[in-house]
Amino acid sequence: MNNKVMWTNRFYIRVSIEIIFLIFLSLPFFFFNSCQKEIKPKCKDCLILYASLDEKIISLDSIFDKIELIPLETIDNSLIRYFEKYDFFEGKHYILDNTQSILFIFDEKGNYISRIARIGQGPGEYRLIYDFSLNRQKGQIEMLSPHKFIYCYNLYGSHYYIKTYDLTSISPSSIQRMQILDDNNYIIWSPPMDGHNGINIISQETGKLKKSFWQDLFFINKWASDVFYTYNNEVFFSLNLYNTVYKVTEEGVEAAYEWNFGKETVDISRHKISTGMYNYNKDVEVLEDKLGSSIILYECMRNYQNNKYYYVQLRFKREYDKHLFYNKKTGESCFFENSVENYRFDPILYFADEYMIGILNYDDKDKLINCSLLDDENKQKLLSFKEDDNSYLIKYYFKENKETK
Repeated sequence: MNNKVMWTNRFYIRVSIEIIFLIFLSLPFFFFNSCQKEIKPKCKDCLILYASLDEKIISLDSIFDKIELIPLETIDNSLIRYFEKYDFFEGKHYILDNTQSILFIFDEKGNYISRIARIGQGPGEYRLIYDFSLNRQKGQIEMLSPHKFIYCYNLYGSHYYIKTYDLTSISPSSIQRMQILDDNNYIIWSPPMDGHNGINIISQETGKLKKSFWQDLFFINKWASDVFYTYNNEVFFSLNLYNTVYKVTEEGVEAAYEWNFGKETVDISRHKISTGMYNYNKDVEVLEDKLGSSIILYECMRNYQNNKYYYVQLRFKREYDKHLFYNKKTGESCFFENSVENYRFDPILYFADEYMIGILNYDDKDKLINCSLLDDENKQKLLSFKEDDNSYLIKYYFKENKETK
């Protein structure tokens, strides 16, 4: 099945399950005030990124020097259904499939090494996993459960269980995302409801809550998925329905930069969506309708940056993803869905200075066969791609000092 379709279906299934879970287990906290005060810093002195949504059809070689394919070994223990999150460390690819609650580990060439799959109720076992982080300082793989636990395993080879952090004091809603803020703290994202805060600073030493902030309407924040990214050892935070990207510190958030698309810029505050505390399902229906009909034009699905570009993935009509690269040096932007090669990026999972990593599905392999950025070795990998194989990782190397045109 196409990974993008799986992505969309999995999102709706997860949202539906969590809505039921919250209604029955967190009903006292579910009644939020639709006029609740929004506590978010305004982008007064932050960087404004002026960019056009006039779409181009680009050639991949206008941004990238070469493309490398990384086939992921396909055996019984390594079957990946869905790519939720990716990280790379010391020559190893770490891939979380949250539909199976399994973390897969492959070597640099894509050979299967091991996995963490400990579903159960005993020590070191879990029911669900939504996110993970690699704690380089502590030598730990840390896996986040929406039931408010972090399960820690050894990072180096054996992956034995170390300990569990209990996060049940955070807030009434489930927790969705985690990020290592610094050597002492985690950031935990829990969509805020009934006046509770959404961003929580947790001690790496004790697992206890140190500080929390960010109040907003629950169902708008619930829409978010990939809210954190890191760049130059700093953590940035963004939400689907806002154009501002914030820098997170232990003390709070500050506006770092904001996307401005002229008259096409979405301002969610101008749209009447929330109809009251008893109408959650109606509010979601209204929001879906406005997004599906382009009354609300786009969602900011992912933000990244490196030393060359600011990047945002925009989703239109809840279905079509388009990509915007903003050149930091020139201030020029490039906005596109398709390339000359008729190739469309699947969601980008990893963004570094030298390259970015996405997913290549079997259904898209023929679109790359004549791509000039593939050398003979990688074309052979493409020709060897079978329908039942795991999706490939695809590594796009950025051009050096390239000015986007």
